[in-house]
Amino acid sequence: MKKGSLYDEFEREKKKLNRLGNKALKNGIRLIQDEEFMEQNRKVDELVVKIQIEKEKHKKNRQER
Repeated sequence: MKKGSLYDEFEREKKKLNRLGNKALKNGIRLIQDEEFMEQNRKVDELVVKIQIEKEKHKKNRQER
């Protein structure tokens, strides 16, 4: 997956996470008890890790030049 598309996907998934969080809070549901929110949160976390790995690869490649 290209770097730009990772960021795009991250932004889309983060917006979805925010919507789910707002919905849960509006309905008086604790976020940790909302399965849909927690699943989306894990998805966003995985994307953050992928982005960090890509940044480290890019940084390492730059240093080797």
